[in-house]
Amino acid sequence: VAPLMMQDVAHAFELLKSTEKLQKAGDVLSTLILELPHRELGGKLTPWNEVHQISKLCKEECIHFHCDGARIFEASAGYGLSLPKLAKPFDSVYISFYKGLGGISGAMLLGSSSFCTEARKWLRRFGGNLYTLVPYAASGWSGYKRHVKGEGRIATFEEKQEKLAHIVNHLSNMEDVSSVLSFDPPIPETNMFHGLLRASAEECLHASKKVEEESGICVLSRVRDIDETDPAFDSGFRSKFELAMGDTNFLIENDAFYTGWKDLVNEIKEGKGS
Repeated sequence: VAPLMMQDVAHAFELLKSTEKLQKAGDVLSTLILELPHRELGGKLTPWNEVHQISKLCKEECIHFHCDGARIFEASAGYGLSLPKLAKPFDSVYISFYKGLGGISGAMLLGSSSFCTEARKWLRRFGGNLYTLVPYAASGWSGYKRHVKGEGRIATFEEKQEKLAHIVNHLSNMEDVSSVLSFDPPIPETNMFHGLLRASAEECLHASKKVEEESGICVLSRVRDIDETDPAFDSGFRSKFELAMGDTNFLIENDAFYTGWKDLVNEIKEGKGS
């Protein structure tokens, strides 16, 4: 599945205008939200030129353009763009403190002064005002210094993406592994991907348990069956999982990934009698 593109947005706006007999889509639609990266699509990114085209169209249609940037630091690494450049096409941006940054909780909303003033009113109306935000701000700032600036010998998001891409490329070229495992996207666009397996979740978890008992390598811990309505099911895949390269698994040697997956695939094949 491809990420949101300009043609998708333009088609939706035109359909809305023709159905409601409007001059501009903004007459009934206030905001378009774009998630970067698309977690449900394995960390894919809408091409940067498409983001700019969508931003221009939103302005023409008098619609606010908001970025769901819970993982904006991962997106920044994926695009190879600074945070100011990444935020520029948007009217407002949401940033999470606890996801990529590893803070205790909290988030930040960025936008114009008038927008943030209005947002504060609604924050209070919805009961979101706290006695102090200092713990969240402090842990968020600490996470920014460690994960984005690379202080304290923590790998940056660029380094995590590079390591993950290397592992995916290697596994994709291992014929025995690639006969059972496929990656979406084929080349990670951020520090995460979705994996597709030609075995049920139960078969995969059983095989993973055996591999861990024999080698001490835990390959899979969370995997779920693919629904029959999913296009991947028609391609022969029966389960899927998500993997993100974080601080802990970044420290694992690449050879451990290769060995673990090779052993897992062999266990799956043996269980199927092939």
